[in-house]
This record gives sequence, structure tokens and C-alpha cells, in this order.
Amino acid sequence: MYDHLDEIENEFKEIHEEQKNKDEVDPKMQKIYRNNLFLYLAYMILPIILSIFILIALTDIDFFFQDVNASEFAITNAVNDVNGLLIVDPNNFENLDSAYESFLIPVGADGTHIIYVHASATFITDTDFFDSVLEGDVYTYTLKASVLNDIIDGNIKKWPNNAQINFHIPYDDVSPLVAGSSVDNIIELTKENSVPTVALNAIFAFTLMLIIAIPMVIISKPILIGDFNLLKVDNESVGTVLAKSGIGVLYMFGGNIAVGILVMAISTMFQIPDQVSANQLAINLMLKSPYFILMIITAVVIGPIVEELVFRKSFFGLIKNENWALVISSLVFGLIHISTEILTGDIGMVIVSSLPYIAGGFIFGYIYMINKKNIVIPIIAHMGYNLISVLMSMFLLYVL
Repeated sequence: MYDHLDEIENEFKEIHEEQKNKDEVDPKMQKIYRNNLFLYLAYMILPIILSIFILIALTDIDFFFQDVNASEFAITNAVNDVNGLLIVDPNNFENLDSAYESFLIPVGADGTHIIYVHASATFITDTDFFDSVLEGDVYTYTLKASVLNDIIDGNIKKWPNNAQINFHIPYDDVSPLVAGSSVDNIIELTKENSVPTVALNAIFAFTLMLIIAIPMVIISKPILIGDFNLLKVDNESVGTVLAKSGIGVLYMFGGNIAVGILVMAISTMFQIPDQVSANQLAINLMLKSPYFILMIITAVVIGPIVEELVFRKSFFGLIKNENWALVISSLVFGLIHISTEILTGDIGMVIVSSLPYIAGGFIFGYIYMINKKNIVIPIIAHMGYNLISVLMSMFLLYVL
């Protein structure tokens, strides 16, 4: 009796293996893969179109846009600039998001003005630029007076990590040290503006991903059902699937360590600034906002499903040579995560910023390949990795 059941199971396994191979050349599947790529391309282009609509329809709504004075705009810019030097009256934080001040470290004073650098700045521990004092469990940093004077006079233009120093100083409230210096240039100083609120940024990012994810999942329903069924045919228990996904997460963290060492070596060798990516800065801002749950849902649930369907299932389905599929999908996966760095035109920065994401794409592609090109396991691994990363980021942001 049991021998007969084994024969039936083997027959079905062979049928599913044949079906899986057919799916790779099946015109219907090819159409799904192409549609997924087009949807993701739309995800890259849609923000431009939506931005025009938002500017027209939502500009006058305070919940989405906030009119800020020159000092407040300087603060907003500094929060989003890991290489910034902000000199501003601290009273101007009162009307801004309460989380903003936690992203900046005071490193000096000039009259009633406080001098800040970004909390994620990698150069803060450099002893040539900063003095540090341990108070309890926390270090306080002070930008050396001689260094500050040289920066203001234009003798020092780069931070110790070789990144350009970006000034964020309001035109109508210049500190005594800056007044009359080379930095005191009305063209370069910050002026009043209208800025999108944290609420708009969070809702915009979540809605944009959801707009793409819903049709993509509907279109990819045959793929998802097929791969789930293949797991059943292969007698893969929930525990086994989670274990394989967990191994994938370990691969990711191991890869991160290796790539981190490589990035450090390249940055040192070619004097490329070692800094937090713009993508990570944006994520940190969202996680510290009241709308952090939208960021978590996007990063942990929606994002992994969309990205695995596109960069693994679709790329591998459309490119016949799986090695080329692995290389190309990894490169594209890496580059789409550093669009801000690409726009700067700094090739060195693009290389070091993209390497962690390219490595991540490569590892997820490898996980996909070693698991018989079943998309379920890399999706779960991607979700698990992002969840741990988000929790670690929140721990650093809220606890430390």
C-alpha cells in the first residue's frame, strides 16, 4: 500500500519538475515576468508624476506641507545630510518634528547659536577634528576651535572621511563667527521654503509601494501558488522552509560583514567618503516618526514580495543563462537603492554605496538558485533579514 503511495508521489513530483521547467519558457509565464518588470519600472517613474499632482493638490494642506523659516529649513536640510554642518539658534527646533533634534549632535556653540553635525556622521570620532569626553555611558563631542575657524575661513573644506563639508546656515540669522567670513554668502545661505512633512513622506512611500504590489501579486498569483505547491510536493515542512530561510538570513549578515570590510578598504585606498547611504537615512527618519508602522510594513512585508518577484523570479525567468541573470539582477538591485548617490555623479560614492546592496541581491539570488528557484524561500529570507535590520535600527534610534 505504502509503496503504491510512494509511486504516486514520485509521479507527481516528476510532473511538477517538468511543469517548473516549462514555466521558464511558457509564454504566459514570460508575460507575467515582463509585466512585473514594467510594474517596477512604473514604480521608479510614478513618483515624478505623483509629485506633480501632490504639489498642485496638497501644497496648501498643513498636514502634508509646512512653511518653514530659513533656520527651520536649514535644520530640515541638515537632518537629511550626513555631511552637513548646521549653525542655528536651537529655539528653531520647536516648530519642527520632535525627532529631528535626535538626528543631530551638538559639537560647539557660537553665541546663542549651536553648532551641529549629523548623528550618523562617520567622522565624529576623528581626534584631529573633535575632542571627546565620556560622561556616564555617553560620549560628548566638541569640534576643535582651531578646526572650526579653518572651516569657516575656507582652509578646511572636507571632513576627515574626505566628504565635502556642506553648510546649513540661515541667511537671516548668521552667527557671530560666520558673519563676514567666506561662508557668509547670501547665495549659499539657506532661505525660507515650504517642505513636505514626515507624514507626507511616510504615506507617499507606503502608498507608492502598495500601488505596485497589489497588481503585481494578482498578476503573479499562478507563480506564487505554483511554488507553494512545489514545496508540498517536495514534502517541505513549515519548519524546513523556515530553517532554509533562516540560513539565507545568516548568509546575508555574513555577506554584510565581508562587504563592510571591502567597502572600508576601497574607501581608504581611493579616499572615498565612508558614510551612511541616503536610502538608510530616509529609513531612519521614517522609523523615528509617528508613522513608523508604515515603514515597517513596507520594508518587512510588501518590499520583499515585490523585489523577489521582480529581481529573482522575473529576471531569472527572462534571462536564460542563470549566471548572467544572477549578475544582472544583483547589479540592478544594487543601483536602484542608491538613486540619490547616482544623481550626484560621484562614481566613487556610487561604487561604495551600491556594493552592500549588490551583495544583498547576489545572496538573495543565490538563495533562490539553491532552493530550486522557488520564490517562497527567498521572500521569507528577505522578510526575516529586513525585520531584524529594522529592529536593530529601532534599537539604535530609540534605546542608544
